[in-house]
Amino acid sequence: MVSMAGCRKDPVLIKSGIETRVFGKLTDYRDKPISNLKVKVGEFKVTSNSVFDISLDYEFIQDVDSTYTDDKGNYNFTFKTSGKGNFYSLYFGEYTKKNEPQVIWEPFLIDITDSSNDMKYIGKEFEFNTINLIELYPCQITFKTNNLSTFPLTPIHNLTYSFNLDQITANGTSVQTIYIQKYLKETVNLSRFKDGVIQRATYEFPASNFEGITYQTIIVEENDFKDVK
Repeated sequence: MVSMAGCRKDPVLIKSGIETRVFGKLTDYRDKPISNLKVKVGEFKVTSNSVFDISLDYEFIQDVDSTYTDDKGNYNFTFKTSGKGNFYSLYFGEYTKKNEPQVIWEPFLIDITDSSNDMKYIGKEFEFNTINLIELYPCQITFKTNNLSTFPLTPIHNLTYSFNLDQITANGTSVQTIYIQKYLKETVNLSRFKDGVIQRATYEFPASNFEGITYQTIIVEENDFKDVK
């Protein structure tokens, strides 16, 4: 019986100074261009965990270049390999930090290279277009809680990252910013535990086609909360 133990191989890197053009157009699902969206190319070093290349480790090296989409949603720039990596990805709409505005829903990452040292596009051109983006706009909601018996309340909105929302801990006024899309009505929920049971209050407001900040006021009453079954 012969046993072959896996071993880590030193990665082969792509040499420095190779220029690759990346370009395309980004729009939403109704063909509206997404403007002023930052587009980056990330450089990685891929190493193998086994002699059979079954599993791979991805080490982020750096963003080698970036640009912003223009008012028609187009982007076009050329990045240059540094000699420190062997795998490249195009990405945009990265996750924000708390209190930073969300521009689109969910980041996109598209591999320029299919595997380490893949030279199909490196040194040539790589085009990527999409019509599947959801562009977001801020909506400031003022929650007015009146005589509620149980706290905290957790705001939930399907297009807003949870870390951008704060729990409501007492009766009074709480101002929260959610991020909404055009075209469709919006739903926001408040969730809580009462006597060991999950309860939820649901509020809807109509679609807004305004491309800027909008405002809503929601009066929260005790009888708005229903047990979640």
